[in-house]
Amino acid sequence: MHTVQHRAADRKMGRAEILALVEDGLKSVEASIRLNYQSNVAMIPLVSDYLTNGGGKRLRPMLVLLSSRLCGYEKGDKDIVHSTVVEYIHAATLLHDDVVDDSDQRRGLPSANAKFGNPMSVLVGDYLFAKSFSLMASASTPEIIRHVSDATRHLAEGEVLQLVYNGRLDITEEQYFDVIFRKTAALITACCQVGACLGNATARQKAALEAFGKNIGIAFQMVDDLLDFVADEKTLGKPVGHDLAEGHVTLPVIHAYAKATGEERRWLAETVKNEALTRQRMGEIITLINKYDGLAYATRMADQYAKEAIAELECFPPGSYAEALAGLADYVINRTH
Repeated sequence: MHTVQHRAADRKMGRAEILALVEDGLKSVEASIRLNYQSNVAMIPLVSDYLTNGGGKRLRPMLVLLSSRLCGYEKGDKDIVHSTVVEYIHAATLLHDDVVDDSDQRRGLPSANAKFGNPMSVLVGDYLFAKSFSLMASASTPEIIRHVSDATRHLAEGEVLQLVYNGRLDITEEQYFDVIFRKTAALITACCQVGACLGNATARQKAALEAFGKNIGIAFQMVDDLLDFVADEKTLGKPVGHDLAEGHVTLPVIHAYAKATGEERRWLAETVKNEALTRQRMGEIITLINKYDGLAYATRMADQYAKEAIAELECFPPGSYAEALAGLADYVINRTH
């Protein structure tokens, strides 16, 4: 465990500063995203445009841009191309996930599958996967292709594991962290690895950015899981308790279930399995979780992962890009949606 934090972490950039730092790159990324999903099959850009205009955070392109610039990448458009690649892969997984989960909302709007149907969402997701690898074929190195391919494989494995564990209140923390690494943190890790490869990073710096990405990716998903219990429904863009209602058992529940009495375990299992999770029922579940410190425990864990991420930046010279990455780690654990 790291005990020394990088000097850049002494001043973490706020989100507005970070956006200003990469504003030029993000504008180019947005243009590239829209240019590259064009097709003479009209439904493909229609569905793609609907999803990409839905208010995403663009965290993954920001990580590619910041990590590549931190490592000295200056000329060319490969950072823009690869930012597009990772955002397409992310978008494809959102399309597929909403079909698997039978979700009808995404970021407070009707999900793509609710608007266009499940078959269309699956097939446009497939197109975006294919397009991402087509873009890499013209701009990537074997090392970058390996990182992105590994992340894409992990994404699929993570979603399968989540189905295997669906509704299982007895899953372990180790199993939970395995799932969230695969389904979320692996692609975030790849964004940082891509940036390191585009720049002139040393082996030590590549390892540091890989660890940074893994840690903030895990923290990001843990905060997502926490927000399912505590966020404002309008801000979150989906009903509070939605994930648990879908059978996704996350760290606050795992921690509380492990500490609960036999009677409480039976009640929780029956409530999650058999009853509609009304606001009242969700309130009762949260009361039980809080009885055993579940939300606070998960909050502390997410905070620790973010601190670990920031500590990985110590091998880089201090400067605006290191401060921006430290600020992103801070944003990940303090966001409200």
